[in-house]
Amino acid sequence: MTTMRGDIVNRVKRLPKPSLAAEALQPVFEAVSNSLHAVEDAFGEQYQDRGAITVTIRNPRAPDDIEIIVDDNGVGLEPVRFEAFCTTDTDYKISRGGKGVGRLLWLDAFESIKVVSVCRDQGNLFRRSFTFRLETQDQITDEVIEPLGAAAANTGTAITFRGLRGTAYRAKFPSQNATIVKHFGSHFFADFIMGRSPTVIVDIESNATTFPAEIQNLRIEDRGVATVESGEFGTLSLANFVCHKAASANFDGLHQMHLVANGRTVTTRKIDGLIGIGRFGPNGDSVYHGCVTGDFLDERVNQERTQFNFDESIVEEILRECSDHVRSNAIHEEITEFDNQRLGTMQEFVQEYPSFGFEEALELLARTPKNAVKPEQFAQALIPIRIRRDKERNETIQKIVSQLGGNEDVPADFAEAVRKAADDIRAEEQRQLTEYVLRRKTVLDVMDVLIRRIREREDGSQEFHLEETLHQFICPMKLRGDDPAKVERADHDLWIIDERLTFTKYFASDVPFTQLVEGDASTKRPDLLIYDRLHGLGAEGEDPLKRVMLVEFKHPGRKDYDERYTPMSQISE
Repeated sequence: MTTMRGDIVNRVKRLPKPSLAAEALQPVFEAVSNSLHAVEDAFGEQYQDRGAITVTIRNPRAPDDIEIIVDDNGVGLEPVRFEAFCTTDTDYKISRGGKGVGRLLWLDAFESIKVVSVCRDQGNLFRRSFTFRLETQDQITDEVIEPLGAAAANTGTAITFRGLRGTAYRAKFPSQNATIVKHFGSHFFADFIMGRSPTVIVDIESNATTFPAEIQNLRIEDRGVATVESGEFGTLSLANFVCHKAASANFDGLHQMHLVANGRTVTTRKIDGLIGIGRFGPNGDSVYHGCVTGDFLDERVNQERTQFNFDESIVEEILRECSDHVRSNAIHEEITEFDNQRLGTMQEFVQEYPSFGFEEALELLARTPKNAVKPEQFAQALIPIRIRRDKERNETIQKIVSQLGGNEDVPADFAEAVRKAADDIRAEEQRQLTEYVLRRKTVLDVMDVLIRRIREREDGSQEFHLEETLHQFICPMKLRGDDPAKVERADHDLWIIDERLTFTKYFASDVPFTQLVEGDASTKRPDLLIYDRLHGLGAEGEDPLKRVMLVEFKHPGRKDYDERYTPMSQISE
């Protein structure tokens, strides 16, 4: 019988290299994970109170001189644990989600690794120390095992990493204290927020941050753990927390869902659009955080526990199912209040824009994104639906016309189909007419304000709006309505002057004659020149244009014109 031998160097070389700061910290996270397990084994149910882990980081800005020490008071490297340490891809911690590759990541990331561990074996206390290095053979060297006296009662392990190895780790390892602390909090967020962690102190250049207190201080309320039964993903466990807004400061978005596998946060996604609500609570400073666990996730995480082995569409579906549960249960009261406010806004929106009222406000609200709260957001969601409805109605009408004009048999429900189509057309016309009338009323209300005085001067005279203000409101200036390059700017309200001009595009507003009549050298600019045959200004057919309309705007309220500048004189000139 022959036992296969592993090639450690090539195994490490094939490990994925970091492309993000969080991935560059993964070897350190693996060491902390080992410490968490060791502490739990040492103290059992009391591990949260008695366990202690310290991560000391020195010289984080110097890749050659960086030093990281992970120190714990766990059980230490007992013989069975040391045997597992010496076995690549061991299944020693498989029940806890361990993949047996954490220490390979150490070799990939650091130039020097020193391990010192105190543990018990058959009631005796001893210290084991060794150097761990990336070599083809003899990866564990300088091993020293020494017995300790009875006075040395504490077990534990200290791992010292020095110097970053390789271009990827040197480039991506974070150098800023705040960034390192942020990623520690994010990676172990589930353990920290749920209180499943002993004290973990992260000391960077003598600046210490204490977990899980750092995270738990942001927790406002524990909304309990719910079971989400999924046909596709089996049984998922969802822990719900209401936190202070600062809990999301290092994440994208407000509300977060943490997908956890084997006790570690693998990915965190914002769910703002799925639950809809913004910050909530009495002071408007509360956000939601949820932690999702389950066999489906545990069985489908990669060996580094940095990503799942399934498509993004699966992640999105898990988030959708869990977010629906959150809306209906964990933050149901807040969602109900929020949706009532949205409903009121939708009702006001439909009143102001009746053409969107093709359904009841509550039904329209269900067609919009859950986080849509503004009229513009409602319109963006409903316009495609309105277009589809118009298209379907037109297709129905065309089908009716074809049936009437063809030789095919008329179905029994033909009369009902005609009546329904006619009702739909009338309802749509009524909505559009109502919106059109409302807009015109708004325009006239503004006009009424423009022709009033602004204020009374100290000398008793009246101050009114400028002529240009009035002109610009009714029609854009310095353009021709038939200029295709300025079609959007050519929108106007010339119906205020004459109802027949509602849709005209043949006009010139504050444009010199040199740009209107060939060979004319006059630089005079009529306020408004209208030359539209279709509205009573010219002859029918192709006859030459014989009449135009000239409009002169004047300063509102002004009455003291001399003879030359009266409106009639200027029109005649």
